Amino acid sequence: MLVTILSVFFGLFGILHFLSGKTLENYAVDNGLLNAFVAVRMSGALLISGAILVHIEDYQQFGFYAFTLFLLLSAFILHRFWDQDTRRNQMVEFFHFSKNIIMAILIWYVYENL
Repeated sequence: MLVTILSVFFGLFGILHFLSGKTLENYAVDNGLLNAFVAVRMSGALLISGAILVHIEDYQQFGFYAFTLFLLLSAFILHRFWDQDTRRNQMVEFFHFSKNIIMAILIWYVYENL
């Protein structure tokens, strides 16, 4: 049941990377990402792939790797709170950075306890 919830959650966000790509690209460009168009589409594909793989018993671990890779890369590449110029932006990005790190840890806790 928990795997299904994770799959739906990350799968929907993967789909949103394609449907709301322009908005996410603008956010990525504002945070200094060089090729935002490709990065947004590739991260969406990574999330959708992970959502599918967690349901295939022989490849389930790769789905959890995909989720973790997405979360860690987006934390360190997009949510660089240490580079922000205002206190407000630092706090917002720190929240997102922390959220991604905690989610990555929780995903592996779920995987280890399946």
